[in-house]
Amino acid sequence: MTETPIDPDEARHELYRIMKTDLPFEQKAAQALELGTRYLGVENGHMTKIDAETDYWKATASTDPIDGAFPPGLILDLGTTYCRRTIAQDEPIALHDVPNQGWEDDPAFEEHGLECYHGTTITVDDDVYGTVCFVSTGPRSDPFGSDETMFAELIARMLEHELERRRTEAQIEQLDNFASTVSHDLRSPLTVIQGWIEATEQSANIDYLRKVYPAVDRMQQLLDDVLAAARSGQVIGTVEPISLETITGTAWDQLETGSHELVVETDAVARADQGRLQAVFENLFRNAVEHGSTSSVSAESVTSGSSSTSSGGLTITVGDIRDANGNPVGFYVEDDGCGIPESDRESIFETGFTTSSLGTGFGLSIVQSIVTAHDWSIDLTESEAGGARFEITNVDFQ
Repeated sequence: MTETPIDPDEARHELYRIMKTDLPFEQKAAQALELGTRYLGVENGHMTKIDAETDYWKATASTDPIDGAFPPGLILDLGTTYCRRTIAQDEPIALHDVPNQGWEDDPAFEEHGLECYHGTTITVDDDVYGTVCFVSTGPRSDPFGSDETMFAELIARMLEHELERRRTEAQIEQLDNFASTVSHDLRSPLTVIQGWIEATEQSANIDYLRKVYPAVDRMQQLLDDVLAAARSGQVIGTVEPISLETITGTAWDQLETGSHELVVETDAVARADQGRLQAVFENLFRNAVEHGSTSSVSAESVTSGSSSTSSGGLTITVGDIRDANGNPVGFYVEDDGCGIPESDRESIFETGFTTSSLGTGFGLSIVQSIVTAHDWSIDLTESEAGGARFEITNVDFQ
């Protein structure tokens, strides 16, 4: 435990300073937790993500080092933690000396031997997200004071606000992109329709109206894709354990895959909204099979390869990404085509961006929206074969 006391006003000012920085959320959380450990005089602080229905507990941020007992990314059974009791009640739990407070038979103490614990619940959109907790292997000499509990709650509320703000900003940005894309892309088919209607009026030849149908179909396709993209970015539904091997097979079966081949090299179980995760794979696979056999490279063909011909298909591979300890942290989808030009990579996720005259440019936008809604990250790189490789990380695994 640290022995350096911090003045309450100084601690609050430092916390406000941390939260006002432009640092990534994970760094803000780590610095706030470090400040909390100093103020409460404990060994470590953790921000957790919890799903009580599946007995899931994950340290999303932690002051413990990577080789410590509770490092960032650690996954435990919720039933073996004090946090299970924290989320079950309205007030924080403050345990300064677990064995002498009647908790010596608690599964959390029996499993981890932590004699000091202070936990506060975090909620996002009125649902339990997880906790902010501070722990030590040994007891404190004195109970937690009201000022310490208030400061721990302040950290939890500020991290909670940051999570909600980040989600809201992503949704607003997405809606702005949709509005801009729709207003731009609808102009062309509307102009076509208007022109043929005027021609019909001037010539009295109703056969001209047949020329309107392709433009109407184009508008319908665009509106359908906009609706799908808008729904994909909404708050996700039920999160549950999902086998990547199973859901990739289900997504593949929804498509006409022709001579293309799917190879799945993972048995990992991710935690996600099943429908949304299937949509991610369907969009990645669909773009591959639709564009991978042509001689043109499409920015919308996620795993395309212009070197492919109609006589041969792509091999699309799905595998997991693991950290230094061998734990899964994400998954990838890659192909053996020619990849996506570097000049297009910065724009590839923009709503409406496509180099295909038939595409709407919503495929990758939908993928990114679903990834963002899960608080994941997505990056485009190159596969060993020179094709496209999409890496989705910060994924929660069972």
